[in-house]
Amino acid sequence: MERSLDGSSGPARPDGAAWHPPLLALVVAGAALAAVLLGPRAFDTDPVAVDPFDVRLAAVAVALAAAGLAWGRLAEIRATLLAVAAVVAPWCAWSATPRLLDRLAGGRLSENPELLIAGVVYLALTAAICLVVVRGSPERWRPRLRLLGVRPVALAMAVLGSAAVVGIALALPAEPLGRLGIPVVEVHRDLPVLGPALALQAAVQELQFRGLLLGVLERSMRPAAANAAQALAFGLAHIAVIYEGPASGLVPITVALGLVLGALTRWTGSLWPAIAIHVTLEVGVAIAIIPGLYGQ
Repeated sequence: MERSLDGSSGPARPDGAAWHPPLLALVVAGAALAAVLLGPRAFDTDPVAVDPFDVRLAAVAVALAAAGLAWGRLAEIRATLLAVAAVVAPWCAWSATPRLLDRLAGGRLSENPELLIAGVVYLALTAAICLVVVRGSPERWRPRLRLLGVRPVALAMAVLGSAAVVGIALALPAEPLGRLGIPVVEVHRDLPVLGPALALQAAVQELQFRGLLLGVLERSMRPAAANAAQALAFGLAHIAVIYEGPASGLVPITVALGLVLGALTRWTGSLWPAIAIHVTLEVGVAIAIIPGLYGQ
């Protein structure tokens, strides 16, 4: 029997139509977030291209969390709504933190330390919401985060998966990826601070999607359906992450990545292999691929 973070039983086999309310909650929440993110663009109300989309997303996330906590009739989908809020609200705080720090410090902080502090905020808020869900949900809906009890197979997959990411990245030609040669001087300068900042971002996203969201959906859906739902949510979430950038074609890739990492998390019984692979990928993308896409 699987155990949750607080020692409770892991996901039981879903029965009947128990998956209907959580799936409906996920779809409605996703539609609301998509509407507030993309709707204003249809009216071209932003002539100077300064769109506070993260403020709109945060407002919807807070409303979802408040409804789930305050309205007793939503108890069956409370964990799902809070899982969505755990994805959106901390990301909005992460997005806003560098701008806030820039104002408070008067421009004295460079970008990399700001990103590192934002990563700490990102982790703290996500962990707080995860704790609320795990401790506050009835046992029937309590998710398993898979943070404890790492088995040897999980450690082996973390190492092998990370090595595979590096090998594939080196084997792929640079030009189709929009990749430039890695500037060694810049890596030596930036990576000591930027590396931990990127690692925090990757770890938090795994906690959000393969930890909390997958764990919540498993309580009412069959494993394949729960994994597909969290992977689709992970891919669509990158519409906001790369809202202003040319990398929107990578969204289908993030869906596929979410499927693989979700299956790996279930197979190994641990979140740590997915975290290790995502961290390796995040650092590699930031160093080698994204600079090429943006012509830096």
